[in-house]
Formats: sequence, structure tokens, C-alpha cells
Amino acid sequence: MAKPLIVAAIDVGSHDVIMKIASLKSDEPPKIIDEVQRTIPMGADTYSTGKISQNLLNQTIEVLKTFNKKMEEYKVNTVQAAATSAFREAANQLFVVEQIRRLTGIEVEVLSSGMDSYYHQVALSETIPDFTEMIQTNVLIVNIGSGSIQLTLFNDGKYINTQNFRLGPLRIRELLGDLERHSTDFGGLMTEYISGELNYYKTFGPKRATYQNLIVLGGSSRYIKHVAGWTSKKQGQIKKEDFESFFEKLKSGNPNDLPRLSQVPSEQETLMLPTCIVIDEVLQFTGIDQLYLSDIDLTTGMLYKMANELQKYRFKRDPDINRIESAIYLANRYRTDKKHSQHVSHLAVCLFDLTVKIHGLPKIARVYLEMAAILHNIGKYVSMENDGVRSYNIIQSNELIGLSERELEIVALTACFHNGRVHPNDPMLQKLTSDEKLMILKLISILALANSLDAGHQQKIEIIKTRVEDDRLEIFISSDKDFTLELWNFNKHIGLFQALFGLHPEIKLLKSKKI
Repeated sequence: MAKPLIVAAIDVGSHDVIMKIASLKSDEPPKIIDEVQRTIPMGADTYSTGKISQNLLNQTIEVLKTFNKKMEEYKVNTVQAAATSAFREAANQLFVVEQIRRLTGIEVEVLSSGMDSYYHQVALSETIPDFTEMIQTNVLIVNIGSGSIQLTLFNDGKYINTQNFRLGPLRIRELLGDLERHSTDFGGLMTEYISGELNYYKTFGPKRATYQNLIVLGGSSRYIKHVAGWTSKKQGQIKKEDFESFFEKLKSGNPNDLPRLSQVPSEQETLMLPTCIVIDEVLQFTGIDQLYLSDIDLTTGMLYKMANELQKYRFKRDPDINRIESAIYLANRYRTDKKHSQHVSHLAVCLFDLTVKIHGLPKIARVYLEMAAILHNIGKYVSMENDGVRSYNIIQSNELIGLSERELEIVALTACFHNGRVHPNDPMLQKLTSDEKLMILKLISILALANSLDAGHQQKIEIIKTRVEDDRLEIFISSDKDFTLELWNFNKHIGLFQALFGLHPEIKLLKSKKI
């Protein structure tokens, strides 16, 4: 029997540093064998001063050193560490990450909001038994981080969108802290502020009648469940009236109402009220009569992703689907020609799959290409001139689920130069590494061919197969319509592909009813 892999996932969060060590066996979910948590309110610095103090950095480094000793005990094979909003927003982010690496050997990846959401949704889809069935109806997921919250909507089995708000409980307390000393109703002030900030989602989000399930994770969920006595509830399923009863007791501040509150660490107790205010506000505007209070966190998603990447576990629901669906949602927002973008995406993926031996790109590049193809025309919504650059700017200014900042740049640049007219020394490519630049140029060359084959937005052509013959790439197509325009356009856009691969692309007709 194969020896299990021992891995560790570390979340250097805004309020806590958490490490989970897990055993990975083939075809089994990660099995947690140890968990360590230390409170370090990193976000208190970032949200009030804009940077992480040396004092909190030193504390974090010492905690991570103890984590290293724990990992040595378990003989951990692989470790991944991630940080979220406190690091994202810190002006001294690069210095902090480098100091941690130099003094502990741990490489901390600062996650984009899109990647943060991605890991949590991986965790939900893999741990909630009926998640796939649940998202067939409208499901709102509220991820409460210390610094920010994310509202994610699924409907009809598909990812719809994610909205981010800087309303994390730690941030709220730091932001409004001065008011606490001067107010007799600090809870009311927090409610007013949070309600005002969420007004955008109330106004422009889906209508009340569409919401059917609410999943809440993060924040002080674990402590709330303990104090309320909900730990035995299946999947943390809580009725609205039960939550509201608990919320009223928490607001009253009477220790006799919630005796278990004394068992909660003081730093966590201060975060419970703003967490509950967020939950209550969401319950009110959704009209949902129950919620699921989940215990999963960032490290849960990280462990499942590691298990999948190490080929020890197969996802129940492919998280790449969320990436593609987030691109479709953004394209729809900017009123792209749906049939054209979908067909170009289809042709681009076909070309990618049929030329794997030629381009040699990794599997993930296929996802980047598909997303860029879906989004390549969104700039036209703003202006028909310089639409590529405008597409780039729109993509860069939006959070696409499951993409790091680097990956977002790859998708945005590929969409920007979708016509293949790009010079390797273009200023927009200069901040890339040589490997990244080569990947993007290859993706652009494939997208340019695919886009040219739908010149009239009529979806006339299907790609059947390809063949390398001498110095030619023969692309065999099927069509029952006159594709003169597409053929003319195709021959105008082969230059980059030919320059990169030394092959001259040619169209070969396999089947035709009309020419």
C-alpha cells in the first residue's frame, strides 16, 4: 500500500494564523491530522495605518517558526501558505512576504479576492454533500473575512457573480473604533454603516424572490455556533428566528443570556457582533428563512486543491467551471455578441486541443484561452476604437474568480491582442517574464486564428482536425455556407502563428454543401 502524503496548508489571515496538516491517500478526501491556530490581528495595522507593523510581523514569524517544528514532527512533504486582505492592502506587502520567506523558509502567496473566493468555493463544493443540488436554485454564499466580505451567487447550477465589500468585522471595529467611546449604541452605528455599504447589492443585486438558500462561512462562525449551542445542527442549518433570538441576546450584552460567551477568547468576542450584523442584514434583504453556518475556511479549500494537484483526489465539481462562468457573466454585463464570443471560444479551444504537440502549453493555459476568447470583445461596449486596450482595462478592473493577479494579466493581455497584431517588445508585455510572454504570444496566435474564422459573426465553420504537412499546419474544417469572408480574414491573421511555430496555417475543406 502506498504511503500517504503529508501536506500542510497555512492561512496567514487578517486576524489569525492557521495551519492544518493533512494526510492524503488516493481517492480519499484530505484527512486532518493536526490543526494549530494563533491570533495575530495583522489587519488591525493594515486597516488603520495602511501597513503591517514590525511588531506584528515579528510575532507572525515566530508563530511560523513553531509551525515549521510541527511540520518537521509530521514529516510534511508539501506546504502551501496564503495571505488575504491584510497583506493585499498593506503598502509594505513585498517587504513582509520577503522577511517571512527569508526567516522561516515559507513562501506566502498573497491571494487576489478572486483566488480567495475560489478556495472557499472549492471547500464548499467538496464538503457539503448536496452542494451540486443546492446550487440548482439561487444560492447566496456570504464569505466573511476579517477585512472584507464576499457575496457570491449561484443559480441554475452555474456561478453568476461575486461582489466584494470592505466590511470584515475586524476592519469595521478598527474603522469605527473611535465612535465606540462616544456612543451609547455602538451596535446601532455599526448596523447603520454596514447597511449603507450593502445598499449597492440590495439595489442592484437579484430580486428578493430569487434567493432560496444562504450559506455563511468565515468570521466568527465557529464561536457563534458554540455560544448559541448550534454545534450539533446538521451542516450548521439554522432557522432565521433562532438566529434572530441569538442576535438579540448578543446585542443586549447581558452575560446571563449567553453564559457560554465567557468561553470565547476576548479578541474573538469583539468580532461576533459585527459578524452577526452582516448576517442579519443579508437575511433581511434576501428574505431567506434559514441559513447554513459552515465551519470551512481557506485552508480547507487549499488542502482539497493540493490533493487534486498531487493526483490524490478528483474534484466532485470541477472548479474551472466557475472561472469560465465568471468570464461569461462579465461578457454578458458588457453586452457582447453571445453567439460570436461562444463560437470563437469553441474554435479557440478546438485549435488548442488539436495543436498540443505544437504549442506545448500547460493544461491551465487552455482555461486562460477560453476566458480570453469569451471576453475579447467587451471593450466594444465602451468604444469601437482601441477596443482591445479597453477590453484589457475592463478585465483588469474586475475580480474573476479563481485567477491570481498574474493569471488575470495573462487573460487580459490575450484578450487585448486578440487580432494577433502584437510586437514582442510592446510596452504592455514588458513587465512579464520571458516564459509568461511566450505563453501569452502563443495564446494570442491561437485566438487570432479562431476569431478570424467567425469574421461575419455567423458561426459558419467547425474545426474537425489538424495535420502538419511539411512546413504547413492544415486545418480541416466543415461548413455548409459560403465562408469566403472567413477565409480572407483568416489569411490576414496567420502572421503571428507562423512566426512563433514556423508553420503556415492553411484551411482545408472536408465537407461542404454550398461554396
